[in-house]
Amino acid sequence: MSLRGQALGRWYEHYLKETENGITPDTTRKLLVQLLTHCRKFVPYYAKIMNEIGDSFDEDPVGYLQHLPILTKEIIREHFDELKSSDLERRKWYFNTSGGSTGEPVRFIQDWEYAARAGAISLLYSKLIGREIGELKVQIWGSERDVMEIREKARVRFINKLTNTIVLNSFHMTPERVGELIACLNAKQPKLIVSYVESIYELAVFCERENIEAFRQVAIMTSAGTLYPFMKEKIEKVFRCKVFNRYGSREVGDVACERPGYRGLWVAPWGSYVEIVDSRNNRLPSNIEGEILVTCLNNYSMPFIRYKIGDLGKWSDEIGPGGCTHSLLESVSGRVTQNILKKDGTIVPPEFFIHMVGVVLNTGWIRKYQVIQEDYDFIRVPIVLIRAVESPHRVFEKELVKISSIIKRVMGDDCNILYDFVGDILPDASGKYQYIISKIKTNGNNNIHRLKIA
Repeated sequence: MSLRGQALGRWYEHYLKETENGITPDTTRKLLVQLLTHCRKFVPYYAKIMNEIGDSFDEDPVGYLQHLPILTKEIIREHFDELKSSDLERRKWYFNTSGGSTGEPVRFIQDWEYAARAGAISLLYSKLIGREIGELKVQIWGSERDVMEIREKARVRFINKLTNTIVLNSFHMTPERVGELIACLNAKQPKLIVSYVESIYELAVFCERENIEAFRQVAIMTSAGTLYPFMKEKIEKVFRCKVFNRYGSREVGDVACERPGYRGLWVAPWGSYVEIVDSRNNRLPSNIEGEILVTCLNNYSMPFIRYKIGDLGKWSDEIGPGGCTHSLLESVSGRVTQNILKKDGTIVPPEFFIHMVGVVLNTGWIRKYQVIQEDYDFIRVPIVLIRAVESPHRVFEKELVKISSIIKRVMGDDCNILYDFVGDILPDASGKYQYIISKIKTNGNNNIHRLKIA
């Protein structure tokens, strides 16, 4: 099937041409003005607010955004009808829902124009790392909803056929399923593999552990999770190709992606305007981590402006394509709920637990694990063993004592640690696997600071 005559193809050609000829510095500014003009006229929720603060957005849309409220999932639920565009009847719209990896799925509206523009950006990201239109892509996706939902089946099937994409479901990665996925990759030899981070990482670990040959691949793009350095190293070693990280969500599409020649994830200027803010919603400069806010530039059916997506990240100080500043995300370090919080407000970054438990202390006995903070002084660690043994607490007593001592060194000696040996740890409802989960609520604590660990 050809993209010729399709909106997806037209937008892709437009974005590709601008990328090759040079993206003008005011591209995002113009798109912001267009979006805000639409909101002022057709979206009741924003029209009411903009009536109060004035119509100066055409002069400085970036500055104007700071006067608009942060959009949260709670606001979307509470003001759903007011956030809908009043011209919906002329749009080919549909309902969508967030993945729910924060435990708070939300319903919203998108349309086919949004899908075409967002899809074109995804195709461009693939092009920049070497996959041409029409070349085979294999998508290893971890969500049963994404792969199997009946209501979206026709639309998803159409887009996959249009873009020559094969989707493989990795929702439950049993050894048998892992073997099937590896055999498929070896047989298909796709130009690009797009996968949930955990899914492709688990494939790589399985191949190495079971001494199974994985054929050399061309390129791998990871998404829907944090790509930690040890994961990237393992995946590249097993599949013998470069791994590129991508960042986005169902609510706003693909926001940013790594591309050759640049350090960081490039934010395509036609899809999203990104802000990094502190706990008081003040914009942060480069190299300082904060919460990510995304303004989606393509969804006119239900605009998301300054949407609190629930992730942490920071800007790179490097200059991006076209000489643009703040167009490269140095890192996206995971969900806010993946930070372990101490009573005094100190944040212990998830990388500490992931590195110490999963890499340093895992000498080949742990297949999967999680670190779950139930309370300030109570941490539970479910563990799936590589090989089942009787009385695992006794067999691995020395290892558990060592893990406990390292965790207490950071969390305090009064921290209680419980180890649960379980048969498996399943992904959440969206198919995402979380290594670190904190059930502590910050209650708007503005005195939070990150712990520096040597």
